[in-house]
Amino acid sequence: MMKKKEIIACLKADKHITGYELTIEDKDSRELFYVLDHLEINRAVNTKDVFVKVYVSDKKTTGSSTVVVTAADDERSLKKKLSKAVTQAKAAKNAYYPLAEKSENIKETKKITKDLNEIAMDVAKAVFKADVYKNGWINSTEIFVSKFKEEFMNSNGVDHSVESFKIEIECIPTWSNKKEEFELYKFYESNKIDLKQITAEIDEILNNAKARSNAVTIKDVDIPKDVKVLVKNDMLEVIMRTLAMDMNYRNVFMHQNHYKKGDVVSENPFTMTMKPSISGCAASRKFDSHGTVLKSVSLIKKGIASGTYGDIQFGHYLGEGKISGNLPVCEVKAEGVALKKEKHLIIENFSSPQMESDSGYWGGEVRLARYFDGKKYIPLTGFSIAGDIYEDLKHVEFSKEETVQSRYKGPKYMIFKGIKIS
Repeated sequence: MMKKKEIIACLKADKHITGYELTIEDKDSRELFYVLDHLEINRAVNTKDVFVKVYVSDKKTTGSSTVVVTAADDERSLKKKLSKAVTQAKAAKNAYYPLAEKSENIKETKKITKDLNEIAMDVAKAVFKADVYKNGWINSTEIFVSKFKEEFMNSNGVDHSVESFKIEIECIPTWSNKKEEFELYKFYESNKIDLKQITAEIDEILNNAKARSNAVTIKDVDIPKDVKVLVKNDMLEVIMRTLAMDMNYRNVFMHQNHYKKGDVVSENPFTMTMKPSISGCAASRKFDSHGTVLKSVSLIKKGIASGTYGDIQFGHYLGEGKISGNLPVCEVKAEGVALKKEKHLIIENFSSPQMESDSGYWGGEVRLARYFDGKKYIPLTGFSIAGDIYEDLKHVEFSKEETVQSRYKGPKYMIFKGIKIS
């Protein structure tokens, strides 16, 4: 693989290139593959990816094209790729925008006290610590423990180097009711090692598989029309991502946003803050793909839209004085409510959570839910819910329980009323 200095020399040698961004991603990973509780594959994976984004700009326009640098490239082949990229950049121009300027160069290392393989084996033990049920088991498990190093340089002198860490787990929990076997799917990822949390997450999904094996249909249960509906996990992240993207520079510039600053999002005075990193959120990062150093932005304060965020291109078009960068994770703070003995419906798993940001439609087919009838929980399956997210957010409530997911930290449940159940 060509060295950084050699790549940059090739970029500087092409007089048609007015700017560039160089990204180098190194990944060191340990991957474990289990069938039941038997380890089938244990492999180490080391990869290096190099990307060069070439810019051709004048005072009115900016064009760009991306080149992938491979191990087979030398000076001659790379210059040929760059020349082709220049041609493509000239043919695909946007209104002018600048590259990130040098402000602070981030240099961070990630200290890991154990070998990656040892961590992966510890994670596996934590997973199978929950595999204790007679009629339930984990059919298959994949565990990825990875350390990343990302380097970013551009033609304006920005020079970042950051190391990060991530655990990913995929597993298929299964439960048998003697007549039939029922499977669910679990994906977990985090940027910190929390073995107790991993065991708790796997135990929860195994018990959800048990509930799915005993689930009845809504025809068998008398559910009030105004029952409170609680959503979590994937759907919660989908809703929060929709809110975040609504206030992204790009959607604001394209007039595709539903909210503008000062609009009332909710009568519930919750806050939503976009952040660079949160402990436990695997999507955390210190700078975005343009090298902009990320700073937190409050998008919603006391239920009112209060800010916008996004990358340097659309921030420049909007005339934003201080570009936030594309922030990857969000934190929500709200006064939590306790349901006590109130009837409610918890949606545990969707077949595929649906969201249409233009119309506001959200919902989908429910694979597993739990209905609390005032005395006990009844597992349900085979129905759908639907709502208008912009209307439903006006009266949303949040739980006292909290959670940390890939891109979200905050209340574990969003609580809605008046959702259509069919």
